[in-house]
Amino acid sequence: MGFQNRIEPKRSLGQNFFINDNLIRKIIDEVLKSLPEHITEVGAGKGAFTKVFYETTVGLTVIEKDFVLAQFLQNNFKEAETYNIDFLDFPLQDKNTTYFGSLPFNVADEIIKKILISDTFKNPAFFIIQKEVAEKYLNRKKNPLGLIREVYADFEIIMDIKPGNFLPRPKVTSSFVKFIPHNRYQDIDKNALEGLIVRSFGMPRKTIKNNLKPYSYKIPESLLLKRGAELSIEDFVSILEFS
Repeated sequence: MGFQNRIEPKRSLGQNFFINDNLIRKIIDEVLKSLPEHITEVGAGKGAFTKVFYETTVGLTVIEKDFVLAQFLQNNFKEAETYNIDFLDFPLQDKNTTYFGSLPFNVADEIIKKILISDTFKNPAFFIIQKEVAEKYLNRKKNPLGLIREVYADFEIIMDIKPGNFLPRPKVTSSFVKFIPHNRYQDIDKNALEGLIVRSFGMPRKTIKNNLKPYSYKIPESLLLKRGAELSIEDFVSILEFS
């Protein structure tokens, strides 16, 4: 795999290659604890994680937007299904898969959202993302990203990852995170719930009453003077059910 060492990361694709072999093994061990039958790796890059998954899992689908890297992966992991495509354009396949990816920071939210809302999100999904974004998903301080995540999944930050574990070295710390699917809101119109949450944060300093004034929601009196950041996901469900 000498060619692997000559591949330069492309800034336009937000590529940061993982270079710590010991930490790679630790991260993959966390994924394997969920006993995956199949792995779908998003943005496999130079195959640092792919190599270990290839040796340890029954089925492996690899998705890589970069043509040169996709060819490299195809040549070196011949039994894996490799697709040279932007994941956002990839038709998700129902293979009882477990999603994994060290994601470019600039498209991580879009990739994760595509997975969370799909019928293929049946098993825990694992990603390496920007720490600041991971903390939003954790939703200790109520925010739209974290609240919308709660509609579909539970969430855990497994570990933080220092910039020195990547090449080129990013300016920020990353986090290795886990999304766990749930069905707590299966009887709720999830699109309507997301729309309500986003509208409630239209002007974050204003109350729910003011933010939702242009719309036809019926808001329980106990919530009228609260801001979006003061409401739980159950509060938003109650507004939707009350309307």
